[in-house]
Amino acid sequence: MPRKLPLLVFPEPISISPPKGGGYVPHALPVPGRSRQAERLEPQIDQVREEFSRFKGLVDATMTGGEPESVLVLELADRVDDLARVVEAASLEWLGEWDIEIDPDDDFPVEGRKTTRDGRLFVSMADERGMRELLSLWDKWKREKPLGRGKTKWRDIFACLKNIRRWGTQETLIETEIEDYIEDLADEDTASIQIECFYRKSRSKRRIIEEKIKALLSEAGGETVNGFIDMPEIAFHAVKACIPAKKAKELLNKPDDTAAELHLLIYPSIMYFRRTGQSMTAAVEGDGEEAEYPETQPSEPPIAAILDGVPNLKHKALEDRIDFDDPFDLASEYQPGERRHGTAMASLVIHGDRSDNTAEPIRSKVHHVAIIQPDPDARRVGEKKEHFPEDCFYEDRIARAVRRMLEKDGEIEPQAPTIKVINLSVGDSTRPFLHTLSPWARLLDWFSWKYRVLFCVSAGNYDRAYDFGISYSEYESKNSEEKVQILLESMQDSLSSRRLFAPAESINALTVGALHWDESGDGYYLGDRVDLLPDNKVPSPITRLGHGFRRSIKPEIYFPGGRQLYKRPPSGKSTVFKINNHLIAPGQKTAWDSEEGALSEDAFNRGTSNAAALATRTGVRIHEVLSELNNQNPDIIPDELIAVLIKTLLVHGSIQNGESKASVGHLKNSNNSRTFKTVLARYLGYGAVNVERVLACTEQRGTVIGFGEITVEEIHEYRFPVPAEFGGQRMFRRMVVTLAWFSPINPGHRYFREAKLEIKSASKWDETPLRLKRVDSDHNQNKRGTVQHEVLEGKSELREFQQNEEIVLQVICKKDATEKLEEKIPYGLAVTLEVAEESEISVYEKVRQRLLQQIGVQEEL
Repeated sequence: MPRKLPLLVFPEPISISPPKGGGYVPHALPVPGRSRQAERLEPQIDQVREEFSRFKGLVDATMTGGEPESVLVLELADRVDDLARVVEAASLEWLGEWDIEIDPDDDFPVEGRKTTRDGRLFVSMADERGMRELLSLWDKWKREKPLGRGKTKWRDIFACLKNIRRWGTQETLIETEIEDYIEDLADEDTASIQIECFYRKSRSKRRIIEEKIKALLSEAGGETVNGFIDMPEIAFHAVKACIPAKKAKELLNKPDDTAAELHLLIYPSIMYFRRTGQSMTAAVEGDGEEAEYPETQPSEPPIAAILDGVPNLKHKALEDRIDFDDPFDLASEYQPGERRHGTAMASLVIHGDRSDNTAEPIRSKVHHVAIIQPDPDARRVGEKKEHFPEDCFYEDRIARAVRRMLEKDGEIEPQAPTIKVINLSVGDSTRPFLHTLSPWARLLDWFSWKYRVLFCVSAGNYDRAYDFGISYSEYESKNSEEKVQILLESMQDSLSSRRLFAPAESINALTVGALHWDESGDGYYLGDRVDLLPDNKVPSPITRLGHGFRRSIKPEIYFPGGRQLYKRPPSGKSTVFKINNHLIAPGQKTAWDSEEGALSEDAFNRGTSNAAALATRTGVRIHEVLSELNNQNPDIIPDELIAVLIKTLLVHGSIQNGESKASVGHLKNSNNSRTFKTVLARYLGYGAVNVERVLACTEQRGTVIGFGEITVEEIHEYRFPVPAEFGGQRMFRRMVVTLAWFSPINPGHRYFREAKLEIKSASKWDETPLRLKRVDSDHNQNKRGTVQHEVLEGKSELREFQQNEEIVLQVICKKDATEKLEEKIPYGLAVTLEVAEESEISVYEKVRQRLLQQIGVQEEL
């Protein structure tokens, strides 16, 4: 067993100014000529003009004092900068934008080997004045007339404009699947819906919209459920409502192009209709087993918080280990045996997988806030599920829970101000990620930035059956490798239905996927169950997959989520495997809430919830290591940078292992071969986290951490020492470099992330003294989130080294979704250099000595 050594710390970085100039100059893509654009777009412009005129008539006829407005959608086949400012200069109200892919055609071809064009879509609200201005600009552009001061950018917009239309039922009803939901209801049922509005800058305008929506609901026989939610920080304005299903169906049959009067489903200020009342977690049935628990008690204040269902606080696994907060008085809603999900998550954070006899409980208490509650509809049919009820917003409960935890509320002191990591193992199954960030994800991003706290979020479970299209006997004749490939091909075919559940797309949070692994061993009873991933540690069949926002890497990291088995189909029938949720092994052993009132039962369960809880537990263990560093070197790491360092080190321990890469590698074909690293990242993220790699070093592996706050006007420079013993040798060496940060957000911008950080070597990696090459993630995709994780390796013979060879690493900060970035951005950095364990080179000691020399030089200066 290698001797464990403490992490090392970089000296304070050198701050240098970024070089002048060198800004990005966009490459002009081919676009149609002016006459062709006029020919193409004139019918669309006429349609927009006619629809606005007709809608004005509806408003005049049905809403006294109403002002006609229309949301316009402009699809651009190229990128145009400063759109928000340009649009508002034309008397239009900016509502938002996002990136889209444009299919090429004769008018907008692609170049090289690309198959699509990177385009833009933006939406804006037009009243009568704005509509007149837009039509005037279009007319001037067609006739090559000057557009006026501050409006010349419209030349670029019209030149690459592919489509212009009104925001309509495709977005509000069809893409959100609310239309299917309403159609499936019986006439006597009630439709429970969430109405999300375009966020208007004017508070008075938002109040007017609220009154109009209430009036339109009333006309349809519906009503709001509680009040509107209005959160300016994340541009979220919405209300929950109910409406008779029969009336909703009637309105669906009155599309906006034929409606004789204004009604709820065509009111232009509404962005989306969504269904509500979905369960967040499901507890399986069965009995647990009696177990024994450590008697040691936590001695430190809470570092981790859990937002979940109510746990069984009297269970021996949790007793005196949890600070419980119940701001919504949810504990009274539970019956015996229903406190299962919260109990299991708390057990995993505190104890880990109970089958691992080497695992010890964390040294600190856990702060647990109840945010979900039992579903009474499920209870009536004998099931145990927990949910957010229809009369509340996820966002409101999360916001109140987090603020209560970290911020003083009047005379009430913060309930847990020491929290650095928050576990969120619940998600919205009705909102799989597609293009735009959910309000819930935006809220987590805002809180991460505001409070400097890390959220560990589960990716969500895929609980549908697998149909391989062959008989069971044929399936059984396959060897283990072939069975794995059958499953992976099925997963590939179902990617569109495996998207992340909100809020897992959050950019500042870490999203956690589940590995098909646990500590329960191989001596379990199989019975009529089947393991679809025999002898393999690739992601679990139940984990949901990325990508994330702007095709970033999501989930970033993977932790064990338990081996999920499936029910064996009848012999000779088609191979349809349904999920099996028995409480027996395999799986992860956790504390269990017994219906009979037993207080020391364990049970086996599985899922991405478990994986996120283990990630949170690891975050606490990292905090313990960082605290020891601070004890040895008082306050070397500022408290406000601890959470971002935990984020950095959680990712730093991840590597795409060779077995998993080989398995997923079978999906490579001629269509995806050039971008296959992004395919690997979709399945593997940055990889499975090896916890021990981030908690300590060994003689042959040295990890150095750095941290700071950086502005857009500077570069932070670190110097990583290279042991002289490497010179002139042919040997395996690996360097892992991880940079993570918390970014402020701009909800109205397509990039959303205001701060874009990057870590790079001052020279190319293969030109550094160690001659390294990137082996895992795609270098572009690697920079799209708030983590950059580089795994670099080399095997070639190295030149003889000069004295004090170094690799110069630069942390660079650039603005992204903002015109001006003034904030200081918190970041963490981790760099590991390692050689094979059998090597005689003491990498750790050589790096440590050189770092001490750097510190000595700084002190002399």
